[in-house]
Amino acid sequence: MPSNLEIIKLKDLRLSARLVSEQMRQGIHSGIRIGVGSEFEQYRHYQPGDDLKRIDWKYFSRSGKYMVKESTTESNLHIRMMLDLSGSMNYEEGGFTRLDYAKNLLASLAYIGYLQGDSMSYYTLSEGKINQKVSPTPKSFQRILYYLEDEKASGDWPLEYIPEGMVQGRNRELIIWVSDFLQKENEWEYLVQQFRHPRKELVLVQVLGEQELNFQLNGNFIFRDLESGQELVQDGKSVQETFRKNFQAYLNQLEEKLELPKVHLLRVSMKEPLTEVLRSILNRKQLS
Repeated sequence: MPSNLEIIKLKDLRLSARLVSEQMRQGIHSGIRIGVGSEFEQYRHYQPGDDLKRIDWKYFSRSGKYMVKESTTESNLHIRMMLDLSGSMNYEEGGFTRLDYAKNLLASLAYIGYLQGDSMSYYTLSEGKINQKVSPTPKSFQRILYYLEDEKASGDWPLEYIPEGMVQGRNRELIIWVSDFLQKENEWEYLVQQFRHPRKELVLVQVLGEQELNFQLNGNFIFRDLESGQELVQDGKSVQETFRKNFQAYLNQLEEKLELPKVHLLRVSMKEPLTEVLRSILNRKQLS
């Protein structure tokens, strides 16, 4: 199985997505879909053209009504993919950046959605705004790849405001955010709260480097804020314990704040195979 570095070095998101998706799909039942289960969800009234075999005759005998069992696979579900393009996504480790990892992950998700015929759209968080790049059309997959290829990360992203149409709507949605979820105050917590809705499922994929998770550096290093550009020279060993303690405290606090109904925080290392991250998203029972 190719490593993340080998896949990302291809610099061909279409090929990478196909490789990752095919590897991930091996051994997984073909009925598993992104965020959708096949179990019974609700009844709906029989409509002309429905297969008569799907009518619940036991329900008819009790109520005299022709009702059809509808599963979540038949319910209208839209998949919204959102990518953080703030400067911290340029963090590099193991020969590739956090943004490279995120691009390949979203491309692979889009490929699976394309194979399943899912409705998809694509947004970015950049320069203080949420921008819709791709609307749900039959060519969404091709357009998502087109934009992903050229995405660049820079600057900060405190949101100026969130357009009302961005968070409203009664359609079922699976919203997948890919970011490092690092914040100065509580920007991410606020954004998640704004997007919460009974018919929306949020999957927050937090991509972090091994050095961020297990800080281990010896000698003097220049630490640079990828969003502000500020630099600081420090001895890695001297700040190791403080960094670990503070960073873990932040991660714990974020988990606590985002432990909400229909919100799922998935923390992954940049060393973790893309196939495993995809498998984690697809296999989450909460998204059924």
